[in-house]
Order: sequence, then structure tokens, then C-alpha cells
Amino acid sequence: MRTIIPFCLLFTLITSSSGAKTYQDSPNTDIRSFFVQANATYIICFKHKTGATIKFPPNVTLLFKGGCLSGRLVFDNTYLKGNVNIQGAFVNGTLKNKTFNARWLCYADGKRDDAASINSLLQMCDNIFFPRGTYLLKSIHNPTYKLPKPYHLGIHRSNIRLTGEDGSIFTTNTKAGTLCAYSKPNDIPNSIHDIHIEGITFRVENESTQWDPYQEHCHTISLIGVNRFSIEQCVFNNFWGDAICLNHYSDNESTGERARNMNVTIRHNRIDGYKCYNRNGVSVINGQNVVIEKNLFFNTSHKTMPGSIDIEANNTAYTIDNIKIRDNYINNCQGANAAIGIISNERGGPAHNIEITNNKIANSRRAFEFAICTDYATTNIIVKNNRADKNTEPWIWHGEGYTKNWVFVNNVFLHPTKMKFGRGVKFEGLKLKNNKLEYVK
Repeated sequence: MRTIIPFCLLFTLITSSSGAKTYQDSPNTDIRSFFVQANATYIICFKHKTGATIKFPPNVTLLFKGGCLSGRLVFDNTYLKGNVNIQGAFVNGTLKNKTFNARWLCYADGKRDDAASINSLLQMCDNIFFPRGTYLLKSIHNPTYKLPKPYHLGIHRSNIRLTGEDGSIFTTNTKAGTLCAYSKPNDIPNSIHDIHIEGITFRVENESTQWDPYQEHCHTISLIGVNRFSIEQCVFNNFWGDAICLNHYSDNESTGERARNMNVTIRHNRIDGYKCYNRNGVSVINGQNVVIEKNLFFNTSHKTMPGSIDIEANNTAYTIDNIKIRDNYINNCQGANAAIGIISNERGGPAHNIEITNNKIANSRRAFEFAICTDYATTNIIVKNNRADKNTEPWIWHGEGYTKNWVFVNNVFLHPTKMKFGRGVKFEGLKLKNNKLEYVK
């Protein structure tokens, strides 16, 4: 009797002593019908690419042993294990993995677009780890709510953490912002919340473009109505607009405040502009309970833009309250206004409860700008223990409005100035003492 042995099995079924089923692929496995058993393990040893949608059964484990899956993958509490490779896939659904390694899906080679893949992860993963590599961003995020400007990446849900390994770089050279986190307009009580970004380098390839590298509204990180947001240990290189903008939905007196950024921490970042040809390092247009501390600022801003840190509400539709700017180092700020500015404009933009303490400013056009153009729109300001070097003008003052409750003490200015403190501003409640300053008459 002749025994006939199949040349190649479509897959192999392995049953453990516990009864759990494990399926192993083969080079000829029809991947569209391979995944049928829930609570099973599927071993992927070969490369499989399909244009079809693959919906995984619930609670399966995908164990990669040198293989690859590419297609439209819909997970259902799926667990990824082994040398995971789903590069080129489009993913959604739910995962059992606590942290998703971005290299499982992204190319990170600086040549192929990773923006769509990262946007997929931002929809389905709470924790995303970005290993060393260059993540090129070219495609544009499709926003849930209309945004003022286009962005490559969008976050519009809560409880997301992005962590980068040393050498993880997001790079772009298109006329768009890098990442926008945004909430539903007109629903401040239910703003998205608890978003943390750490350890990623954001870089714009300014010199590779054919247009003017100054693009005022192409912000790297933009927040519109986010509660409990922190960004730490990140690097911003050659950005165009703001490195970080506490932004808005173009609100005005008629629309009212449709979104508010609350409880924001910006700490231990390096923010380096492109030859002073960008907007601001950090802009606070709308923010409550904001801490900007221990950051390094270099080469900001464009000669027509305010400066490294700009606190400036556009009008009365916005909130600026309880802002702490402390222990930052600012070098080579060539913006039109100052390294740190507080502006309350003629439209009544508010600026309340602001502390500027222990900052060091060097080689800059000016240390501080204060614009008080509307009565009592600015109150409770502390400027204390700051130091500006001999190459930096101390300050400039604008306006003739009333303001109250200022503490301006123990600051050191090493550059002589002809401009008197306060100029035409009218103070009610001012503590002014122990500042080192030389007036030139």
C-alpha cells in the first residue's frame, strides 16, 4: 500500500496537556481563514500580506516567530507576543498588551510615512513606547472636530501616555503642525484628560523645504481644551510656529470660551528654534493652573513675534489664571517683545495670578515685557529672583491701564536702561524692592 504525504500543510494544530489550542502557520496558510478559535494561540512564522480585513476572535495570542502580518487587523482583546511585526498594517480594536511598542507597527526609518500608523495607535492604545528611530510624519490627521489648522497627529481621548527612548525622533517637513490634543468644543467639564508625553525629540526639517521656513501657525504641540497634560524631557528642534501652544478654537466675545487648557505641566524640555525664525517657545493663550519650569530655551523667536514664553489671551473669551514660570534658562531670544512677556491687550485679555521666579536670561533682546492696556485685566503678579545678563535689556512696559497687587523683588539686571519701571501703568498695591538695576539718564 502506498502512503500519500501532503506536500505542505496549511497550518499545524498543537494541543497542550491543558487543552489549550495552538495553531502554527505555514507558507501556504490562507491568513483570511486562519484565525477562527477564541482563546487560542496563533504562531506566526511566515510573512502574510492581504488586502482583506482580519477580525480576530476574542482573547487570542499572536506569537510572532520571525513572521509578519500586514492587512486591516481588527483586534479583540488580543495579546501580541514575541518578535511582533505588523508593519504596513492598519489596526484598530482592543489589545491586552499594557504597552504597545511602536516599532511593531511603524517603520521608524525616516523614509516611509508613520503618521497614519501612529494615529491608529492613538485611537486604541493607552501606553505607546517609541524605540530609537526616526518616525516620519507626512499624512494628515482627520480630526473629530474641526481644528483651526492641520496636524499630522491627533489625540482626542483621555488617558494616553507617549514615552520615547533616547533617539526617538518625530520629524516633518510639511506645512502642518505635529500633534494636536483637543476636546469637544463647548464641553469644558468633559475635556479629555491625563495625557503625558516624555522623552521624544520633535524635529522640523526646515532646510529641506522650498518655502519660507517661518510658518507662524504650524505648532509642534498644540493643546485645545486639555485637562491634566504634562510634557517632560522632550526636545524641540527647528520648530516653525510655537514649540508648545496652549491653544483655542478661535474663540471670541460672541462665541464665548469653548475650550480651556487646565493643569498643564511643561518641565525639563529643551526648546531650540530655527535661527530665531520661529514663533514662540511656549505660548499660553488659554490656560489655568500651568507650570512652565526648568526648561532650556534657545534661538527664539522671529523678529516679529513676542519671544520665548508669551502669556497673552487674545480677548475676554479666554482664561489665563495661575501660571508659574520658574527656573527656566533662556538664551538668544530675539523676539520683538521679550524673553518672557505678559500681555493684557486692548480687548481685555486676562492675566491673573502669575509667578515669574528664578529664571535666567542671557544674550537676548529683552528680559521682560509687560503690557497693561485694559483696567484690572491683569492682577496678582509676582516677579522675583530673576537674572538677566549684561547683553539683555531689562524690560519694556506698554499701556496706561490700572493693575493691582504686584511683587517685583530681588531681580538682577546687568544691562543699563533708560526705561523707568512701570512707565505709564497705574499700580494699586506694589511691592518694589531689592532689584539691582542701573538707570541711564
